Amino acid sequence: MTRKQHSRIFWTATIVLCLLHVDFFNHGVGSVLLFGWLPFDLAYHIVWMVFAAILVFYFTHSVWRSADEH
Repeated sequence: MTRKQHSRIFWTATIVLCLLHVDFFNHGVGSVLLFGWLPFDLAYHIVWMVFAAILVFYFTHSVWRSADEH
């Protein structure tokens, strides 16, 4: 994959992550429990943090390294 493609993927994922951070659709969900014990709001934020960690790993492993190699 070229550096330009890595950069495009990174910035697209970053914008999506920023939009999901606003959490505009999660208001008023109430006390919905997933698996009978996990509040939906907490599950959403856990998934968001996992996605953010994957994005950081992708950036440091692919995008940043590609910049140093060229």
